[in-house]
Amino acid sequence: MIKLRTILLKSRLLLVTISCVLLSACAGQTWHRPAIPPLENIPSQSVADVDILGVSEQMKDFVDLHVPPNMRKSERAFALAYATLNSYLLGFRYDPTITLNASEAFSQRVGNCLTFSNMLIALAREAGLEASYQEVKVPQIWNSVNETLLVNLHVNAIIQDKFSSYVVDISTDKPERNASSRKIPDRKAKAQFYNNLGVGALIDNDLSKAHAYFVKAIETAPEVSYVWSNLGVVYRRNAQDEEAKLVYLEALKLNPGELSALSNLYTIYEEEGDLVAAENMQSRVERYRQKNPYYLYYLSSEAAEEQRYADAIKLIKRAIKIEAGEYRFHVMLARSQFLNGDIDAASMSLDHAKKLAPDDSELDTMGLPELVNFSSS
Repeated sequence: MIKLRTILLKSRLLLVTISCVLLSACAGQTWHRPAIPPLENIPSQSVADVDILGVSEQMKDFVDLHVPPNMRKSERAFALAYATLNSYLLGFRYDPTITLNASEAFSQRVGNCLTFSNMLIALAREAGLEASYQEVKVPQIWNSVNETLLVNLHVNAIIQDKFSSYVVDISTDKPERNASSRKIPDRKAKAQFYNNLGVGALIDNDLSKAHAYFVKAIETAPEVSYVWSNLGVVYRRNAQDEEAKLVYLEALKLNPGELSALSNLYTIYEEEGDLVAAENMQSRVERYRQKNPYYLYYLSSEAAEEQRYADAIKLIKRAIKIEAGEYRFHVMLARSQFLNGDIDAASMSLDHAKKLAPDDSELDTMGLPELVNFSSS
C-alpha cells in the first residue's frame, strides 16, 4: 500500500501517500476540523463513495470452494490464507502502484498491500471469520515517480478462526522482525484507499482530482495527519501557499511527528523569509532530510554546481548507500567524478547507471522532486 508524503524543499515538494506511519487520535481533546479551502482557478470535482469491501459472486464462489461450510472452524483461517497466497489457486500478483477495492482486486488479481488486504478481509468476513486491517511500522523507503517522491508505508491483514490468528502479507518487502503494528478500523483503511488514489492523481498532475480524493479521505477519517500533509502539496502546486500552510499546520496539530508536513512547512517559511519560524524547526527537518536519498542527491547537485566536487561525490555516495538502484544517482556520481578529474571512476559509474536505467530513459539528472506518502508496500 502506498501512502504519499510530500516534503517541500524550496520549490520542491515532498508528498505522502498511504504510509505506515502510525497516527494517534487526540484522545480526550476537543478538535474542530477547519474548513477545507477550494482550489483557485480550477474546477472542483467530487468523489463517489466506494465500498472497498464489497464481495462479488465470484468471491463467494471462491470462499465456498476453499472454505466450505462443513470445514472445521480451526482450519478455516489457514485454508483461506493458503488459497489466497497460492499462485496456482488465486494467482494474485503484487504491484505496489495499484490500489483497488476488494472486488476489483479479486477480478484483476493484482495490487499493492492495501489492495490485497481489502480483498482478503472481504473474503474472510464472507467466510465467517474475524478479520481486520493492521498498520505496520516500517523503515521509510523513498521512490521517485514522475518527479514526485513517494514514501512507502505498509498495511497487512489479520484473520482469525476459533483458536488461531494469521497475519497475511502480500508485500515482497517484509517488515523487520518485531516491527511494531496495530489494528486500524475499516474507515481508516478506506481513508488510505482514497489517499492513494489522490496520490495517483497528483503524480499525473491532475490537481482537481487529487484535491477531491484527499478531501474525501479527510471526510472519511479526519484524524489521519498525512492526508492533510498530502493536501498541502496540492495547494503548493497550485500556488496557494497560505492554504498549504493551513493544512500543514493541521497535520502537525494532529501528529507533531508528521515530518513531511514539518519539512514542507519549513520550506515555505524559508521562501517567505520567516527565519524565526524556520529556525524553530530547522534541526528536526535537517535530521529527517538527511535520511532521504533524494535530498542528498539535491545537495550533491548543488555542491557540483558550486564546483565542490569532492563534497558532491561524498553526498551522492551516501544517497547510493541508501538507494543503490536509482540510476540517476549513479549519473550524478559519474558527472562529479568526471569534473573532479577521475575519468576511470566516472566511466565505471556511468556504465553502472546504464545498466540500471530503463530502456527508454535518457541519462539525465534531476532536481529534488516532491515527496508523497503512499501505501504500496
